[in-house]
Formats: sequence, structure tokens, C-alpha cells
Amino acid sequence: MSDYLNLPQDLFAEILVRLPIQDVVKSTAVCKSWNSLIKTPTFISTHLQKSISSTKTNLLLFRLCTSTSTSTSTSPWFESGKTDARLEYSLRLDNKAVDEYKQLPCPNIGGCRFRVAGSYNGLVCLVEDGSYGYGDTFILWNPLIKKAIHLPEPNVTYSSHGPYDAFTGFGFDSKTDDYKLLRYLVLDDNSIEAEVYSLNANCWTSITPIAPKYIPHFEYPRNYGNSFVNGAIHLLAGNDQAGYRVLAFDVSEQVFSEIPLPDHLSNASFPRAQLLTYRQSSIATMTWEWEPSLIELWVMKEYGVATSWTKVFTEKREIVARVLFLRQDEQVFVTIKGGLISSIDIKSKHFEDFGVESVHSLEYFLVVDSYVESLVLLDKCCNAGLNVISIDEDDANSTDK
Repeated sequence: MSDYLNLPQDLFAEILVRLPIQDVVKSTAVCKSWNSLIKTPTFISTHLQKSISSTKTNLLLFRLCTSTSTSTSTSPWFESGKTDARLEYSLRLDNKAVDEYKQLPCPNIGGCRFRVAGSYNGLVCLVEDGSYGYGDTFILWNPLIKKAIHLPEPNVTYSSHGPYDAFTGFGFDSKTDDYKLLRYLVLDDNSIEAEVYSLNANCWTSITPIAPKYIPHFEYPRNYGNSFVNGAIHLLAGNDQAGYRVLAFDVSEQVFSEIPLPDHLSNASFPRAQLLTYRQSSIATMTWEWEPSLIELWVMKEYGVATSWTKVFTEKREIVARVLFLRQDEQVFVTIKGGLISSIDIKSKHFEDFGVESVHSLEYFLVVDSYVESLVLLDKCCNAGLNVISIDEDDANSTDK
């Protein structure tokens, strides 16, 4: 041990940065100098880049919200409030078998009614669902270091502004090394408010919404999906005059721009759709119709170019309930009627089941997202201005309260 303590700091940092995250976290307790080194933003950033570049198989974040009840109730809002709902988070390998990599202890803060608004650089953004308390509670959580931050109350709340509906997106400002949340809100009088949370500043700031006034497209139950790509958070919005489009919020410049949708979606009176990311460089949209009962997947092959929208997948809704996640190799994760999560090859339409069952799972609360191991938040844990939550193993796979 004394030999390590006597090493030059830069050499020692090079050794530490190659260790698994759990070993690095344990090393903070060895001595003050190690603790100080590991919790510097430079070390955390270096470790993150090493983690990204050295990962041979990508990781996937899985969230299942299951119930011990055999009820066939079709009301996800009713089911989400059940006391027997059980929340499970895990990491899986993005390989053919989608092998389980690790079970994750999660914050016992409200269970299934907290939605995943996105995941980036190892941080998971949890948002209280809009049907409970008007969504005033926000959590940033790093499962690997077992730490989370309870964000301060936003500017727009039910007590300050009355009833509202809101979209929440999560992203990363690479210019300032800052993690940000966007809230785009429709108040009861149909006026629009927007505000941004900055982790570096630990506060919410009101911003100017885009003009003309666009109303976010809300589907119930709320499935935010991860809509952050190319430095922007994306949401579906529209109005009676202009139709629907994608709003892109640049998290660095904190300004909105518009991206056209395929014509049949743009002109729809109320398109049933959800945004996804495509190959970490563009966007896609999942659409579904009741008559005819179809689910479709459109991808924007060239980001920002309206003519590059391409329909890549169509299936009957009796077979596919939801598209969950687009993989890098032209495959998509979907939920299948009957309780299975499957991967479908877009070109061959071949279904591949890998043993993850969603029997008694609350389908609308399923999440699959990309994930990378990181130390992000470790340097924030001693900040007296932040409301830090430490997560014990006993909190893992908790029952919804």
C-alpha cells in the first residue's frame, strides 16, 4: 500500500482510471489524497472517456414494473398506484442473448410513478409522473455509485401556477460539462412556460418558449423516451395552424428550433407518436393507429433533413404493443402481446426472444435505454447545497409505496 501512496499523482491516476467503478469508489476511503483525486471533475471525466472507449459490448438499462396481481385491468394509471407493484432496474449486455450484467439498487422514492426521462453518461433522470402531484419531483441517479440527487423545486408548480401539463427532457451540455433538464409546460389557460435546470448551478431558470405557440404532444400514459441527440432535447409539439413537428432544444445555447415530421404525421389532427433516438446521431418516431390497427417506425436517416424520413418497420398492434428502443444493428426492442420483450430485425422481420418476460408487467412503464458506467455525481456528494440521497442495497427491487 505504501508503494502506491508514494507514486506520482499522474501515474497513480492512470492506474486508478483503469479500475472497475466499484473498486474506484472503495478507493476513496483509503486516504484523503486518494479521495480528493478521485472526486475531481478531471478524473471523473477521464474515467468516463476510458469507460466509453474500452467497452467492448454496450450496456442497456432495463426497467420493469411488475405486479403480483393477475388482474387484466387495462388502466395503467390504476395499476401504477397498486401497493404490490414491484420496480426492478438492471443492466444487460447489448448482445444476442441480452445477458444480465447487474441488478441495480434503486431509490425507494415512489416506485413506478417515477418515469425515466432519459439516461446519459451514467446518469438516469427520474421524473414524477404528471398524474401524481403535477410532476414537481425530479431525481438524478447514478446507479453504479449508489448516489442520487433530489433536485430543488422548479419555478412552475401547482401551488404557484395552478394545473398544468408538462414535457420533461434530459441532456448534457458538452460546452460547460453540465447536465440539464428541460420542462416545457402548458398552463390551464393554454399559455406556455419553459424552464431549465442546471446541475452545475443547482437551480431552475425560466427561458423563452418558441414562437409561434406550440403545444407539446402528450400521450397517456406518459412515455418520455430518450429524445436527446446531437446536443438537443427533442419533443413533439404543434398547433391547429401549423400542424405537428419536432421541437429541438439546444441545451448549450438554450434555444429552440423546428424539425419537420413526415407529411402524414405533420398534418394529423392528433398523431399517436413517440420519439426515439436513432444510431445516437438522429431521431426516429414510433406511430400507432387504431384503424387500421398498425404500429410503424420512421427514422430520419439524415438529421434535420425532412426528406430523409423513411418508414422502416410496420406491424400489427395485435402482435407488437410498443417499440422500446432502437439498437445499433438495425434491430428494435419491442413488447409483444402475451408478455415477452423481443428484438426484431428491421429488414428480415425475424423475432428473437431472449427470456425477459413482462408477464404481469405494467407494460406502459417498461423502459429500455443505452447506458454507460461512470462516476458522474461522485464529486457532488459533499456539496452542502445539494440534496444527496445514498442508496442502500436494501432499496433494490423495492415495492411501490
